[in-house]
Amino acid sequence: MAAQRKIAFVTLVVGLVLGAGLAASFVGSDTGNNGPEASVDQPPELDNSGVGIQQFGSEQAFEEYVQRGHQRTTTRGWWGTGLSAQRFDERAVVDEVQVDMAAGDGTADAAPAPADDGAQPESGGSDIERIAGSNVQVAGLDEPDIVKTDGERFYYSPRVGHVVYREPGPVAEDGVPVREPPEPESHVVDASEPAEPEDIASIDASGELLQTGDRLVVLEESESRIVAFDVSDPADPEKEWEQPLEDSLVTAREADGQLYVVTQTRTSVGMACPITPLGQDNAIECADVYAPETQTTADATYTAFSIDATSGEIDDTVSFVGTGSGTVVYMSENGLYITYTTGTSESELMAAYVEETDIVPEDVEQRVLEIQSYDISDRSKRTEIEMALERWFQSLPEEERHDKREQLYDGFREYLGDHRTELTQTSIVNVGVDDGELSVGESGTVPGTPLNQFALDEYEGTLRITTTIPRTGNAESINNLYVLDSETLDREGNVTGMGEDQRVYSVRYVGDRGYVVTFRQIDPFYVIDFEDPTDPEELGELKLPGFSSYMHPVDDDSVLGIGQENGRVKAALFDVSEPTDPEVGDDLVLDEWQSGIDDTHHAFLMDRRHEVFFLPAGHSGYVVDYADGDLSVATTVEASASVDRARYVNNYLYVFAGEEVIVLDQEEWERTETLDLSE
Repeated sequence: MAAQRKIAFVTLVVGLVLGAGLAASFVGSDTGNNGPEASVDQPPELDNSGVGIQQFGSEQAFEEYVQRGHQRTTTRGWWGTGLSAQRFDERAVVDEVQVDMAAGDGTADAAPAPADDGAQPESGGSDIERIAGSNVQVAGLDEPDIVKTDGERFYYSPRVGHVVYREPGPVAEDGVPVREPPEPESHVVDASEPAEPEDIASIDASGELLQTGDRLVVLEESESRIVAFDVSDPADPEKEWEQPLEDSLVTAREADGQLYVVTQTRTSVGMACPITPLGQDNAIECADVYAPETQTTADATYTAFSIDATSGEIDDTVSFVGTGSGTVVYMSENGLYITYTTGTSESELMAAYVEETDIVPEDVEQRVLEIQSYDISDRSKRTEIEMALERWFQSLPEEERHDKREQLYDGFREYLGDHRTELTQTSIVNVGVDDGELSVGESGTVPGTPLNQFALDEYEGTLRITTTIPRTGNAESINNLYVLDSETLDREGNVTGMGEDQRVYSVRYVGDRGYVVTFRQIDPFYVIDFEDPTDPEELGELKLPGFSSYMHPVDDDSVLGIGQENGRVKAALFDVSEPTDPEVGDDLVLDEWQSGIDDTHHAFLMDRRHEVFFLPAGHSGYVVDYADGDLSVATTVEASASVDRARYVNNYLYVFAGEEVIVLDQEEWERTETLDLSE
């Protein structure tokens, strides 16, 4: 029974590492006029840098590629002996170092921060000197958020689930007020008189917003549409255009009046062509879809749309096949980088191990390799291999059977550790952007998975990406940083082995520096040098309690980290004036369990003029003073709903919480106005 439990644990390790949507395989292929084709499976190879990508050329080639991909979809467990309730106890051991891909985006600037982060230009003829926009990753590339501004007005879409329902309202027969949620809508708040904002109009749409010129674009996933309003007369917004949203919205960006929207479409065997993420009028023929020259699980396609924000017309479209796991989108001035998670199929991994080890006799090895060459699903291959191995085990005397199981178990754990960089990989596709035109470039891979969009950054002809490789077999998790050529996506340099037995919690790139935080029980903070962009170097490391899930540059010598320590919200100011010996300048722990910055970097606001930053937590908003390298709470804003965002206008701080907009005078930190949007 002990041997069976160990074999079951081997099954569990492979299943958890490879089965939960992470399994695909990069094997050699031949390509021709009919698009990407898969060859007979081969054991994984270590050279996984730049990978070619091309269009299918025919609907049939697309359908065959998807069918082959779905054959490779894995399930947990591949030796299938002795699986029982103990699998759930073991799962925690493996999962505790898995990257949480559900974590919200936390972002970092690709270059030193401007004097006023997110500041918008003054509107002509007004007395507004400065007004804060969204905290974005790359200057000039706007990101969807629930608060937008055009310089005199804020456009605000309250998160309905966070609204406090006011009474009195409708009353039921038993006399208890009926709490009905408000209809989804967005508000136009006039801030031309900063001390006295007005709610001047409502818009019949709610969701994340993008604003450019006279167009306010609402990404309304609840209503499955993208809708734009003409706000040239802010008191009377008019619907201008609408596009249906039939598949999942991954993210969007706006630059110079152009929208860049990325969608994900799940695939299935026998699915209908064409693909219609934005409806039949914008259908993508399956023959026009791109795919890597190597086979993936092909359970999703990604489509990038370039949309004119004024007219709603789609100027260009590109679509490619990937996997539905671990999607991260990073956009630079030059293009989109879209990632998805890949790896090695279970049967392929098993065949490679059986071929390498001398534990299994030659006739059993040949039988396993024969099964692996069959044109059948991965599940069927595993079943056949299980049967072949089990027949061999049963043919042995009981004592020898026990010894062989032990040897195979120990050897496989070592094999998993030696090959962990192949088990979980990130594929990256480069979509070029040029004046609204899109083009698919190269595809490449790196070991591990990135945390979020901030793990990627384009810098001086390179793409920097930081990933976590989970604990596998007898090897602990590690975190690596890779430098790729931004066009070919070939690997050029790396920093490896950061935070063994930990995972990445935040990444920040600032010019020729990179900052990485990993965590399990302590928070190592790493400083990376990119003086030679293709040859990164780890300069310094600092260990401290807790972790930072978001980092923001303060100046050339300091970086702010927001995270937790012992279950409480924590801010830490890192002194990086001596990059080889970073220190904590000061820290601050609040009596709060969670911050809004845990969910999105858009919840963070820094006001450099007043040397404060805003940290929302539950129904409270904390204004934290960071002057002279010390952290202290300047004031706390209490609201009747969850505090979501803060923006400044001149010397007034606007706090957005449900259907309230609270205004504070930043000179005295006194509340001067509370605007009720429900009235």
